This record gives sequence, C-alpha cells and structure tokens, in this order.
Amino acid sequence: MLQNNREVLLAGAEYTDAYTDLQWARRGPHGNWAIRLLGFTLRKAFRRGAHSITFDKTSFEQARDQIKPGQLVVLAPTHRSMMDFLVCSYLCFAHPELKISIPYIAADLQIGKLPFLGWLLQQAYAFYIKRGQGKADPELNARLQQLVAEGQTLEIFIEGTRSRSRLCMQPKRGLLRALQQTGVPCVLLPIAINYDRVPEEQAMVRELQGGPRIPAQMKPLLKWTLELIKGEVQIGRVHLICGEPVQMHSESDVHSVSREVMASLQASYSVSSYHLRAFLQQHPDVPWDLATLTAAIQQRGGTVIDSPLTQVAGVTRKTEYTLRCQWQHLFYPDLLAASGQHPIAQQHVGYHCFEADKRQVAPEAPDARLLALLQALYAPLTETYNTLCDVIEQQQSLPFANARAFVARYPQCFLPVVEEALACFCDKGLLVKNSESKSYDLGSDWQAQLAAYRAPLWQSQPAAPPLKSPRH
Repeated sequence: MLQNNREVLLAGAEYTDAYTDLQWARRGPHGNWAIRLLGFTLRKAFRRGAHSITFDKTSFEQARDQIKPGQLVVLAPTHRSMMDFLVCSYLCFAHPELKISIPYIAADLQIGKLPFLGWLLQQAYAFYIKRGQGKADPELNARLQQLVAEGQTLEIFIEGTRSRSRLCMQPKRGLLRALQQTGVPCVLLPIAINYDRVPEEQAMVRELQGGPRIPAQMKPLLKWTLELIKGEVQIGRVHLICGEPVQMHSESDVHSVSREVMASLQASYSVSSYHLRAFLQQHPDVPWDLATLTAAIQQRGGTVIDSPLTQVAGVTRKTEYTLRCQWQHLFYPDLLAASGQHPIAQQHVGYHCFEADKRQVAPEAPDARLLALLQALYAPLTETYNTLCDVIEQQQSLPFANARAFVARYPQCFLPVVEEALACFCDKGLLVKNSESKSYDLGSDWQAQLAAYRAPLWQSQPAAPPLKSPRH
C-alpha cells in the first residue's frame, strides 16, 4: 500500500517493520506491562484478521495542535465494535510522536465482569461505569476527579452503546456532564473508526433481525478468537480519522457540545469501495458503477478509501443495509429535494443527521439517474414505513411491545428505521405506548396525519426550508 499522511499504515497484514512483536511491544516509550501485553497480542491479531489498519495522521496532528495548555484531552470515537476499546490505545502507543497520551477508557460494567479480560483491561487503563442510571454516580465522579487531577487523557463513547447499523446514534450526555462538573476545560477529539467489516458482523445482523441484544460474554469472544487463529476472520481494512475538535468549559451547553461531537464524527466517516460494491451488487439495475458512485460521493464531501475486499456476492441484504449507512447521509440533501416536505424524509434526516450542511435541501431536484440511486439507497426507509403503516391500519393498533418484536415478525423491515418511526410517532401523538398490554394504541392525531405518511415519497417539490435540529 502506498503510504501518505492521510493513510498511514498502523497494523494489519500489510504492515511490516524491523522488529519482532516482542521487540516492538518493549520499545514503546509509554505504557505499563498490561498495555505492552495487549499491544503484543493485538499486533498479532490485527495481522491475522485485518488486511490493513490505517490512520489519517494529518487529521490527528491538526487536532493535537488545537489542544491548549491545561486542557483535559478526551478522545471520543465512534462505537461500532468491541475492537473500538483498544484501537485508539494501540494508536497512541504505536505513535508517541502524536503526543496524545494512552487514554483511560470509560467502559461498560459488563466488560468489567468478563473473567480475566475485565481485570486485564482494567490494568490497561479501563475503568467501568454503570450505564442508563439517569442520575449522578458519586463513585464515577470521584474517579473522574482523580484522573483529571492526574492530568490523564480520557476516552469516552458518546453514543453509549455500539451502533449495530452504523447509523449515528443520539448522543448520551451523562459522562459529558460529569466531565464538565470537574471544573477543568476540556477538548474532545472525535475519532471516526471506519470498518470494511466489523468483527461482530454476524451477531449484529442477528440482532437487526429482531434477535435479543447479547451482552459481552466470554464464550462468543473465545469462539471468535478460535476462528481468528484458524484464519476464518477477515475484516478487510480499518481507517481512523480525527475530526474537528470540540471545546467544552464550565459554561458550555452540554446538549450543543454533544451534537457538535456527533457532527464532527459523521463528517469524518470514510466510505470503503467494499461498501459501494456491496450496494451495487444488491442493485444491479441502478445505472451507476463504482467509478461514478465514487465521484458522486466525493463531490458531496465524502472520502472514499480503497478496500482489498472485492468479493461481495455473499453479502446478505440486511448486512448491506448496514454498510450503506456508512455513506447514505451524504445524499440527505438530495433526499430532501426529491421528497419535498414529506414527513418520512423529514423524520429520518432529523433523527440521524448531525451535520448542518447535510440538513440543507439540495438546490436542484434530482435528475432521473440520481433519482434511481436515491430510490434504491433509501428503499429500506420506504419499505419499513409502508409495512409499519399497513400493520397499524389493519390492526388499528400496533400489537408489539417494541421495535425488536415487530422486526422479529416482519424481518424485511430495518430495525433502526422501526425504532426511529416509533419514537417519532409517539413524539407527535400518532401512537401512544400502552404499558399494560405491551403494545401501541392509536393516538388522537393518527387519522389526521396518516395521509401525509401514505403519500408517495418521491415527489419533487420546491425546496423546503432547512431542517431545525431536534433536541433529543
């Protein structure tokens, strides 16, 4: 692979240097025994299961240069895989010239409960938090105060849990508030970790089919490790980009800060040629090829990286749905232009788009060729809303406890879109959650607004005003 400062090799089968794995782990200037042991192990694992792991060195250097003396440095990566916990630490250990210290990682308490591994990660600077408490955690606050007083670099996952679909999730603000309460100004470095394939791909697709969300467990991890050793795991390429840093001080609005971080992360997504090949394989009738689709993405400000994975015949429909979520936001302005003020498009973009320029309506309606691409790209959106409305009309209610139960019965639907639709329907009073019957009843506005949702999505209309950011 030809290296440049935008795509510097970090690890993987393509990476070579003059050191054995043990020599490499011992020569790093920073890190305790646990960091070095994990570095040694990960170097071998990355070589076995990834073609290449690269990072945009220029973006990290530009972000580092915006760190002010005395600021708390907080890494804020996307969360798509368990691997996210370690890849940022690996980068900081392998490239000390970046002058970003190996971070202390705020990890879910479930990780800490894993036999041996939870303890080992704790030695490698992980500290465990209880998610979803909805209130201040005195123990967490004390730990953060200690780390801040020591001048440590921190790492948090602002999305809270892993995004099974690759869509940007609504940010969680509890940790940001806890950091703000330390009284120390901080700078958040948004880091997009872009995967060809995530290691947990099969498990995540099962969840998207309506299966239960499986917590971190040793048995699946050991099974995956065995497959890795046998050469049955190949995730292709992983690429890291650091987005525009976000400043936070004691007077900052945490809601605004969280959305700025998400916007920076979304802007730092890179698109893999593997993702595009998979989409084109699913839609052979779309009048686009890899070169023209790549050019269209680049014209909209996207970054396309080349992937060594070229075989996409085995990519399932639901898996490909997740891959397109890596780049479909780039076409949101075109979606809005093609659909006018249709509530489905408005809801979808409002729920998943954090970049201000991607919430603007494209100045021109799409031509027939672009419209064909949009219809294929957003087919999961229209199909899911249509099925959901059909069921509600037929039943005069929604006899399912949640989105996951609905998708288990209607597997053609895309779980994130069902979750989005139910949240928006409830917010607007179209549906009302019935806790006793574990279902949804029709709200007072259902009949009045049904026609708008039933109208054809693809109806080019004059440009609508730009969307306002909802407060989630």
